[in-house]
Amino acid sequence: MPLAIGSYEKLRDLSDGSDLLNLAWTQDERDLLGADVMAVVAQELTAEVAEGLPYTGDYMVKDPYGEGVLGPAVAEFFGRPGWTASVTCGAGVGPLLHGLSLLAAGGTVEVVTDVYPDFPHWVARAGGRVVPFGSGPPGDVLLLERPALTDHRFAGLDAVRELAAGAAERGAVVLVDESNANYCPARYSAANLAGELPNLLVVRGLSKAYGLGGVRLGYCVASASLTEAVRGAVAPLGASSLSLRIGRRVLGLGDVTSGLRAEIARNKPLVRELLSAAGVPGPVAAADGLPYVLFPEEPQAAVEALAARGVQGKVQPVWSATTGALTATGRISVPLAASRLAELKTRLNREPTG
Repeated sequence: MPLAIGSYEKLRDLSDGSDLLNLAWTQDERDLLGADVMAVVAQELTAEVAEGLPYTGDYMVKDPYGEGVLGPAVAEFFGRPGWTASVTCGAGVGPLLHGLSLLAAGGTVEVVTDVYPDFPHWVARAGGRVVPFGSGPPGDVLLLERPALTDHRFAGLDAVRELAAGAAERGAVVLVDESNANYCPARYSAANLAGELPNLLVVRGLSKAYGLGGVRLGYCVASASLTEAVRGAVAPLGASSLSLRIGRRVLGLGDVTSGLRAEIARNKPLVRELLSAAGVPGPVAAADGLPYVLFPEEPQAAVEALAARGVQGKVQPVWSATTGALTATGRISVPLAASRLAELKTRLNREPTG
């Protein structure tokens, strides 16, 4: 399957077990947040019941894109109350990107950094063309991830400004997938530029860092001039009313990931060194903030070497901005809990089996 979700198809399990340390995804992030987000969710659910289920029963036809509920919380999260940017909500980042692929239907997307393959796949299905940035005819949409897996070129907002300015000269839109940006401070986000740049779209969610993927809520921050185009592509009523209630409360907590960032920064280089010492081929630390160690050169061999020690990683599909094709990288999520880090050390010191 040419979608990111396909990387989970062949995994043995999604939990740790007596014979398995599952590092195919992150499991120990929420304990490092500056607030108990699950308690906050529980409070909102309890209040929803006590109040007579007002959101559950609200078919939000007067606020079909959720801006009335979530918009003020998004603006406050970025410290920009009263900004002119718009907020369009959907059932997660993936569904938002699926809708936004219509912005390039029949046109060209230039991929600026390595990205998840989903958006390029959907663009191609809609009759569009996907090419590496600067390699062909000028694109209608420029796509990048922030933070990208290993590409630091657009880590600063000035680089995003420059990219957007060049795109604006030819009438192109810049679409930034910031699903991983929850690992960074709010000031990092390109959403801070949405009131300034007329051709900018930034998509974010609550899955990474918060561990709230099951809430199924994503939001697109766009310059006011792009609101109509965005809402002509994204399905209305995509985000559930109850998810909007929960999301508003969670964003209202502000930046709760500073402790998580610190632990990732401490553990990631240590884990890379452990993997290298154990002979797992080619470990590379992902970009600042990201809780991953990657194996871009020999992804399958690396994942198999880990499996022989009872450590589960995964092979993640990637659309390469260098080759212009679907590629893959091996990936593990850095264990953050002390007990899981110790377990990784123990397993890497074992003789491989099988």
